[in-house]
Amino acid sequence: MERKKAAENAGKKNVGGRRGASARLTREDWVRMAYKMLSENGARSLNVEALAKRLGVTKGSFYWHFKDRADLLEGVLGRWHVQLVIERTEASGGSPTDRLRYMLNIVMNARRPGRGGSLELAMRSWARRDPRVAEVVESVDIRRLEYTAGLFRECGYSEAEAEARAMLLFSYIFSQGILSFGNDRVLDESLHSQCCRLIEGELERMAAE
Repeated sequence: MERKKAAENAGKKNVGGRRGASARLTREDWVRMAYKMLSENGARSLNVEALAKRLGVTKGSFYWHFKDRADLLEGVLGRWHVQLVIERTEASGGSPTDRLRYMLNIVMNARRPGRGGSLELAMRSWARRDPRVAEVVESVDIRRLEYTAGLFRECGYSEAEAEARAMLLFSYIFSQGILSFGNDRVLDESLHSQCCRLIEGELERMAAE
């Protein structure tokens, strides 16, 4: 009730288009913008006033959907948790070899400013300051590595080598978010292809056996 009254009082101050924009916003709109701001400037940039300004509304709209800032941060964390590399890779289909190559090609997106690389950096920086976030990041990392090692095992690698190649693959993907941020010359297509071949090893031959 108090949250609704706060939103109603703030809504009375809105005028013209701002009132209409506020009325149309959903919880997901706020989370999506917070996600974008997290990627751009880190978790400390996520305050209600800054978010409202980016969305072009007053803070009243926020309290229709969230109890407080902590509630919003849980929403952001939940969104990152479900948008995993694994789900996108599985949706791409194909053989284990095809899916591993799909994951390696994520590098070309991760290295662009505002894409996956900057988000990964922001999440890990946030995790260093917040134990709850650290738990989620650790859980996601374990799941990613186990899934990727499983694909290498399906291609014929031993347990130990599959785990090592999974670690190399993710180290390569996420290092590009650091090394290539704002620098398009760090990784070209030719170098990327060579890196992929080194990580893959004898993937095609082993998968065919």
